Formats: sequence, C-alpha cells, structure tokens
Amino acid sequence: MKRFAMVFVVLFLLLCVTPLAAMVVLGPAEAAANQVLAAAPGLTESDGSLNDAYFSELEDYVDQRFGFRQELITLRAKLTAAVFRESATDSVILGRDGWLFYQETLADYQGTAPLSDRSIWAAARTLALLQEQAAERGAEFLFVMAPNKNTLYPQYMPARYTAADTPSNWERLQEQLDIQSVGYVDLIPVLAAEPEPVYYRTDSHWTPYGSALAHDAILAALGVDADLAAEPFVEGEHLGDLQEMLYPADTAPEASPELARPRTFTHLGSFRSPEDLTIRTESDGAPGSLLMFRDSFGNTLYADMAESFSRACFSRAMPVRLDLLESESADTLVLELVERNLARLVTEAPIMEAPQREQPKDAVRTAESVAMTRQDAAQLEEMTRYSGTIAQLDADSPVYVALDGTCYEATPAGAGEGAFTLYAPAASAGEVFYRLEGQWICSEAVF
Repeated sequence: MKRFAMVFVVLFLLLCVTPLAAMVVLGPAEAAANQVLAAAPGLTESDGSLNDAYFSELEDYVDQRFGFRQELITLRAKLTAAVFRESATDSVILGRDGWLFYQETLADYQGTAPLSDRSIWAAARTLALLQEQAAERGAEFLFVMAPNKNTLYPQYMPARYTAADTPSNWERLQEQLDIQSVGYVDLIPVLAAEPEPVYYRTDSHWTPYGSALAHDAILAALGVDADLAAEPFVEGEHLGDLQEMLYPADTAPEASPELARPRTFTHLGSFRSPEDLTIRTESDGAPGSLLMFRDSFGNTLYADMAESFSRACFSRAMPVRLDLLESESADTLVLELVERNLARLVTEAPIMEAPQREQPKDAVRTAESVAMTRQDAAQLEEMTRYSGTIAQLDADSPVYVALDGTCYEATPAGAGEGAFTLYAPAASAGEVFYRLEGQWICSEAVF
C-alpha cells in the first residue's frame, strides 16, 4: 500500500513539473487566435526602479505560458464537447454538425439587445450625413452590412437558443436608410440564395467565394457590372478563428474555395497582412478610386475590391475619418460593418466638419442648459470637437448647434442615448436646438 502511494505521489509530482519543464525546454506557449498573453516581466521598470508587481506579473506569465497549455486546453474542450455538447469557452458557441458561432452574435440572434428607436434613427442619420459630405466632395457613398453567421445559417445554432421573432436591428435600420435616402446594399438575400454555405463552419467570416458574391453585389449597387463569383475557384485550406479559440492546438484546416487566378492589383508601400490598419493598392485598367472603411470581413473583401479600382485605400480606423476622402483623392466611399457592431454607428461619431444649417425660427427657449465638452480636433486643423448629451428629445430629432451665431447640424452619435458630436471652428458661446414632442427647443450650451 505504501509503495502504491509512493508511486502515485511521484506520478503526481511529475505531472505538475512537466508543464514547467516543457516551458523551459520548448519555450513558453504561444498565443492562439486573438489571445493576448502576458509578457515576461522585468525585475526593474524603465526608469531603473524595482518592479513592485514582479511576482504577480510572473504568476500571470507562467499561468498563461506553461508548457502544453494549448494542448491541455484543447483536450478539455474536446472532452466537454463530446460529453456535454457544450463549448469550453465563453467566446464560442458549439453549434450542430461541427459549426461554430461567435458568442457576441447571440444577442442579435435572440433579439435580446435591440437598439432603441432613437439609436436606429441616429445610425441612419449619421450615415446620411456621411453621404451628404461625400457628395459635396464629388464622391459616391455606400453602406455595406456584413451579416452575422447565424443570421444566414440559424439551422446550425443549438436548439436551446431561440431565434428572435421580432425585426432585427438591421431590418429596422434598413427602413430608416430608405426613409433618409441613404445608399446601401443588403447582402443577406445575396448570400442566403447560395445552395452551399458561403461562411466557414469553423470561422466567423465568409469564405473567399462569399466575399466574391459580396463584391459583385457592392459593385452592382455602385452601377458597375461585376461577375467575380462566376470565375473559377479551387480548393484551398483555412484555419478558422473560432476553432483556434476553442481548440488552440487543433490545426486541422477547413476546405476553402480560393480564386484560381492570380490577383491583378499591387500593394503600395509596406504590406504585412490583411489585418493592417491601412492598405493601399493600385490596379491597371480599372476605373475610379476608392476609400473603404472596413472591419475583419474586409480581410478577404479588400483584395476583391482592389481589383475593381485604379487606386484604393482600405482603412480599419474607427471612427471614420472623412478627411481621408480628399487626401486619397477618392471618388467612391464605402463603409462596411458587421451586423453585430451596428451600434458603433451611434457610439463612434465620424471625424468630419459639421454641415451648416438654418437656425430653427420657431424654437421655444428653455431655462435648462446643455453641457458640452470641447477639445482640439487633432485630425482636423483649426477645428474643435464639441460633444454633449440631451436628456429628452424626439426619436427622430436632429441636433443643431449654433456657435457664435453660425448653426451646424451635429452627428447624433457619442456616449449615451441622446448624444451628439460635431467638429466646427472654436467658439465662445453656443445654443443647442432639438425637437421634443414635435416642438423645437432652444437651450443654452454650457462649455
């Protein structure tokens, strides 16, 4: 009995020591997917003083970097999936037939976080202002929404999650886009019409073939004939981002339809990967110039779009910077945003000069004031950024701000419901105009 106990203790100690030994011999575990692991701590700070947090930082470093960490995480996730049909990480939903879904799309799928009527109107108004400003600079504007994966393939979601039976944020936004005459393309019917999936099973994004379909729909909305999706595709390989999150040591790729021919554009300047903040391209023989703001769905889409414009600039900057339209000499402005991030249209106001408007003449003055903050606008010379929040206003009310007698329309976006932001010349006094129960109200602006 004692001998058995001794063997058990030795084996237990070996199991405990092995990950640390592997960390020393094989090196620390690397990050998988979008993980950000702790860096090795230093005994001293940059100024030469002792690092008081060294031992806590060392604990985090070892905890996140010990040997065989990714293999052990993968083993646990595989066992959890096989036995309990559950995902071992909060970031990934384990679907049917090997399909994986991004957890952050669940609220849209179930309709548990609908945007307010004010936010829906404000999102459309923000896009309308972008379109207006682009048109004044001679550029055509188009908004593109990349659908969530479970919007297209709800049949692969776990049965315990019930799809919403109310209009989605995107459906409600489309109504406002139509009312406010904003150019957009709805990719859902285009992608859903395909008999075979155009999104990866183990990734949150569309395949290159799905991207080609999106490209053709975008070009059609811009009045340009395109048939990229009809070209030959060959089978390639792709390692899904959701698979890396759930099973970091499982490097088995998924089949991926890749464009058979070489690309017909070249990168300008340095290029490291499709994740670059800014990518510039040129393509001989293609007409027009493009400025496109995009998210991770543009990692594939940018290459498709680059072939269709003589010059193109693709930016992942948020908020949108309209000043790039002139510096890039673009005649087309495209904003692509994934469905789960539609709220960013009302939380991150575009960086652009506010358009001038006529001051409402029938406004009722109120004793209540509106607090506004102001700061220098680093991206816009000789401009000041003003922002504030109005506690009560009509869902479809614009916000005008008169600064030293000149009236501007603010972008209805910022921090909180009823937020507004504008970029305008510095001023010493201001008034804020908005509608409440159909009546224009005028309040003093307090800086």
